Amino acid sequence: RDFLLSIQREDGSWYGSWGVCFTYAAWFGVDGLVAAGETAQSCPSIRKCCEFLTSKQRPDGGWGESYLSCQNKVYSQLPENEPSHVVNTAWAMLALIQGDHAKVNPKALHAAARYLMRAQEANGDWPQQHISGVFNRNCMITYANYRNIFPIWALGEYKQHVLGQQE
Repeated sequence: RDFLLSIQREDGSWYGSWGVCFTYAAWFGVDGLVAAGETAQSCPSIRKCCEFLTSKQRPDGGWGESYLSCQNKVYSQLPENEPSHVVNTAWAMLALIQGDHAKVNPKALHAAARYLMRAQEANGDWPQQHISGVFNRNCMITYANYRNIFPIWALGEYKQHVLGQQE
């Protein structure tokens, strides 16, 4: 808990080391704080991270963080003319759901879920997009299965924890 709080940035983000980058780290930061017994109600750091994430949500409902965030250590969006990244969107959703953000701003999660559903291809896959993995700030890796694993995971959590709250 103390370590996570000590490395959180003033804007509510964390810098990620294995995935691109702030979106990936947000998921692990929030998840770690929750695992340590914190809740969105008890922990301003969780709320601040959720605010950071929602400030980066794109008009299409998704998130699109560029690998440039890793090398520059500053959140960098994909170009506006490119669609959001399904893996980034899934990571952001997982962080927001774990951070209980559905009680604060369910619209952000609804928009993200709609984006993931629209992005799914006819064969059930999601598109292979930009790089989602990185190490040493500048060695980029494409994890081909991430495009399918994380959207399914995020949509399952969304159904259980966001839509399930409405029933």
